[in-house]
Amino acid sequence: MCDYTNGIKLCSCKNEKIKFREPRVFIKKKGKLIEKENPENADIPIEYIWTLFKFEGEKEITEIGRYMMPDNDLGNGLNAEWIALNLNSENCFDFDYTPNEGDNLKIRQNVRLGPYLSFIFRKNEWIIDHHSPWSTEISKIKEGKIKANTNNS
Repeated sequence: MCDYTNGIKLCSCKNEKIKFREPRVFIKKKGKLIEKENPENADIPIEYIWTLFKFEGEKEITEIGRYMMPDNDLGNGLNAEWIALNLNSENCFDFDYTPNEGDNLKIRQNVRLGPYLSFIFRKNEWIIDHHSPWSTEISKIKEGKIKANTNNS
């Protein structure tokens, strides 16, 4: 397990393909919920991944529905406040990037439909927030894996 106490590095991992695990499935057996093993997940380790989006603007709401709200904690020391502190105190990206107003960073495990953290760049800092998928136009800039920062400076 990675130790994120020294901070995080958002690795673009150019030659590494992100493999996704299927969500956990439960079956009812003798009145209890038991997790059903998925053999496809056996060879895919749980990793923390990130996706960076560019804010393109507001759009007319043409859809209605529900969407999964961001979480505050993914476990293993990756909580929204800690990540926002890291994003605002040092350059966590391993590539040349200058955030623009409205850019959106999402962090999650490589599990389909799993919980996620969301940050928006507003007024020259990253804040814990999210864009509505119904009224906001965004486009993907880059994605990768989260690595533990090994800088001890």
